[in-house]
Amino acid sequence: MLDVSNISAGYGDRAVVRGLSFKVAAGECVLLRGANGCGKTTLLKTIAGLQKPLAGTVRTGRTVLVPTRIPKVKGFTVREFVATATWKRAVSGHEEDAITEALESMGIAGKGDSDIASLSDGEFQKACIATALVQDADVILLDEPTAFLDVESRIAVMELLRDISRRGKAVLFSSHDVYDAERICDRTIRL
Repeated sequence: MLDVSNISAGYGDRAVVRGLSFKVAAGECVLLRGANGCGKTTLLKTIAGLQKPLAGTVRTGRTVLVPTRIPKVKGFTVREFVATATWKRAVSGHEEDAITEALESMGIAGKGDSDIASLSDGEFQKACIATALVQDADVILLDEPTAFLDVESRIAVMELLRDISRRGKAVLFSSHDVYDAERICDRTIRL
């Protein structure tokens, strides 16, 4: 579960988000929407602990942020890319199982040995989301996970996010694809 209480976030002493409070329960998929520059990315980074809040508190379980615009670096298989979520060492048997399960749940198990540079943007975004599943986070944050995707891929990714939340994860993601996202999400937070 995610509990954000009276949060203000920004850079230096300049707040772009002020006094915001909300909760995202396990099993809930929530859309974070707003105009460019209103603080969506800043808020997600603050929730993820990548920057300190200017005011307020964030209470959360294990949290992972899947950023947008991750480069597709040639020379890594999809399986190796997803395994980087374990960061530090060789992958254990349990983690191998988690990687296989994450690739299967994202519908890209057949791409495990493919170079990530060969993936479509939609397939690559699914691989990025799989890295969050491997980390077994309670809260999954995504910054514009449907940016640059075609309509079918956008809808497929949003439906996957909803399905992930139904497995007991709290999912919060930002998007400008408001029409499709609002139909799939449990609710919307507007900045």
